[in-house]
Amino acid sequence: MRLIGALLGLALLAPWGARAQTRPALNLERADGTVSPVAVVLDRGYTAVQLAVLTDLGWSAVERGNELTISVPNEIVVALRVDSPFFTWDGLVLQLADAPYRNGGQAYVPLQLLTDFFPRRLPDLYEFDGARGLLRAGDPVPASGGADAGPGAGGSQGVAAPTERPASLADLPVGPSSYDGPRVVIIDAGHGGADPGALGPRGVREKDIALGIALELASLLRREPNLEVHLTRDSDTFIDLWERGEIATRIKGDRHGLFVSIHGNSFPNNRSARGFETYFLSEARTEHERRVSAIENAPLSFQGQDVDVSAEPDLSFILRELRNLDHQHWSALLADFIQEELGDFHPGPDRGVKQGVLAVLTNALMPSVLVEAGYLSHADEGRLLGESSFQRQAAQGISRAVVRFFERYPPGSASGGSREEE
Repeated sequence: MRLIGALLGLALLAPWGARAQTRPALNLERADGTVSPVAVVLDRGYTAVQLAVLTDLGWSAVERGNELTISVPNEIVVALRVDSPFFTWDGLVLQLADAPYRNGGQAYVPLQLLTDFFPRRLPDLYEFDGARGLLRAGDPVPASGGADAGPGAGGSQGVAAPTERPASLADLPVGPSSYDGPRVVIIDAGHGGADPGALGPRGVREKDIALGIALELASLLRREPNLEVHLTRDSDTFIDLWERGEIATRIKGDRHGLFVSIHGNSFPNNRSARGFETYFLSEARTEHERRVSAIENAPLSFQGQDVDVSAEPDLSFILRELRNLDHQHWSALLADFIQEELGDFHPGPDRGVKQGVLAVLTNALMPSVLVEAGYLSHADEGRLLGESSFQRQAAQGISRAVVRFFERYPPGSASGGSREEE
């Protein structure tokens, strides 16, 4: 099916990876089967662990001022810097969503290093089960050492020797991404045409609210240098739900970009519900996330397709396989920024970053989010959503979030790639 093919190009985040969620509990399962908890902190609003945790995993850790180096002797060298999200992995410049830091004399690294980069770059040694908050870890010894290679290994594979040595820390980028290539923003106004979406007080329709915010957002972002802005629709027209992500992917091509789908929420059975939330693509964990996903996927039934996206038989397998691809933290980071910016003016509660199996996002092969700007089913908030002043403020908030996001994405410098030490 179209869903299956589309998901093969997507990257997802583990359920608790977004900053807006509560502090996760991480457990470490070693090669001998023993399990122990890992202390996770939220000192700066994002999840991190002490650098010392890595020595407990068998890595050597060295601190020289703000320079942090972890390594396996004669095998892998990872060089980080305090307050910089950029780091090198055997000379390849990569980027974390957040930066290492110091607190109380202790060095901390973002948890993403353990749960994202380690499993992705060392799959024979590390396996992360996001649903259980469990990191399975082998012993990072040289291949000649003959030790167990890690989770699921049938023999002593060890860590493969790198083909390049690390770049000099002097070459490590500091601060925002210095990438200066084209960035593409595709804005999707939800619903449209014969599909009005949710209905609010005095005939307010979700499709009109979504289009109003989308047009304002496009106008604002087109003032930004080096941004190319597109709309999936700029009038009251109907677009197939599956095609929206396909349109975005086709427009973006091989350039860097993002996809933002604008919507309004509704809960007629609980008209006191209000507030704003932003979704990225992953399994729904709660009844609320499943309900919102079902609402936003409802146009499939409207189109006569009668498809339950979350019931696809291969979905769990695909989501599990895709968690460690390159986009996995970027969608959550964008959602995070949008929540922060909307929170500066929105009178409703910040309902946080959420996740769900949303058909509109499945074909958008880039960092992608769905914004629920408020509840049309709430009497006061529904009227507010229909006001042009609110739509303008919402667009301004999302615009600021997009600009902030592109200060971090794509990772690396304009030259990109790996660099050899001179």
